[in-house]
Amino acid sequence: MPDVVYGTAALEQARAEVAAHARRLPALADRLGPVGPSSGVAGLESAGLLAGALADCRAALETELTAAGARLDETDRALDATLRAMQSADADTAASLGARSFAAGTRGFASLG
Repeated sequence: MPDVVYGTAALEQARAEVAAHARRLPALADRLGPVGPSSGVAGLESAGLLAGALADCRAALETELTAAGARLDETDRALDATLRAMQSADADTAASLGARSFAAGTRGFASLG
């Protein structure tokens, strides 16, 4: 459809942001710190139970952060594939119709005038 203007610049910006977050999310688990006697619960009567609960919570958070990073990585790859397909289709259309390339356009139909 040569009359449709694709915002590939916006998709690329979104892809770059997703890729950056895909790397950052799993690393957040490292900031949670260790759970044990040094976690400040040693003097409590139920310190062992509390430390165990904190360790379980930390493990669950680490699992979720790692999974979120993996999902964002999948999203990054999907956006990249979409951009490549759009650029390829635009190039094919422009070559076959001798039409002006619209894929890089971000100004819409105003750029046609």
